Amino acid sequence: MKKFFVTLALLLASFAISAESAKDIIKVFCDLDRVPDYNYSTLILENIDRNGKSETIELSQYGSGVDNGLKNVAFDFKSPAGVKGMRVLQLEKLKKADDRWVYMPKLRQARRIPMTERTKSFGGTEFTYNDMTIRNEDEDDNEMMEDPSSITVNGHDYTCWKIKSTPYKKSEVEYSYRISWFDKKTYIPVRIEFYDSKNKMIKTYECLKIDMVKGATGIEYPLRRSNCVTNLVTGRKTIASVKDFVFDEEISDEYFTQHWLVTGKAPKIKK
Repeated sequence: MKKFFVTLALLLASFAISAESAKDIIKVFCDLDRVPDYNYSTLILENIDRNGKSETIELSQYGSGVDNGLKNVAFDFKSPAGVKGMRVLQLEKLKKADDRWVYMPKLRQARRIPMTERTKSFGGTEFTYNDMTIRNEDEDDNEMMEDPSSITVNGHDYTCWKIKSTPYKKSEVEYSYRISWFDKKTYIPVRIEFYDSKNKMIKTYECLKIDMVKGATGIEYPLRRSNCVTNLVTGRKTIASVKDFVFDEEISDEYFTQHWLVTGKAPKIKK
């Protein structure tokens, strides 16, 4: 895995020298999102309706990227009472659809999330299950719109690549296409606009804060510290913030199993 960082550094250097295609840029972002090898954090999700009324959801997130570079993610909802005990497991697969499972404590059962339900709300937020993972560069027709493009998000000025992405399988997503602004320094999308078949903007995503942070091994990563999704149809939005995080400190592979999904039990440290 450590060889990956050398390869990535060379990729970043080469992209800085010459203009690359939209697909290349998104591939770099996808590769960056697969690191670090291990991570766990506390996420705070704040739902805010059009009248300003808010609700806060707290959950733990566990991630592993050591299985052939593929990313596994587990979510464990801690509060409020309505979602406490809910758990979600996402297992990335090579060249096929990811496996996604949800455990509902009221039903005391786990079930696979079919492709047709991945457009639905993630734990009652404005994020969908699709929003909780990264689309690979070969899942969309990616077209460069502007290079460079300037944009201001939450008071921060960015120089970006502006890219239009149209899914090849539109039945799997909740929009017809999206337009993204990828920051040229970090390759992170700082704003994404989602459009329906009538070219009406229906949702926006904004990265409110990016921090450069170090993992347990001393490697530095760009961390999307705070993000906001706004539903332009309902007027609701969800702000997601990372409260605590640990990168590159090994955790148990048991977090990414059916046993953990049902019981919520796994040793923290890898055996």
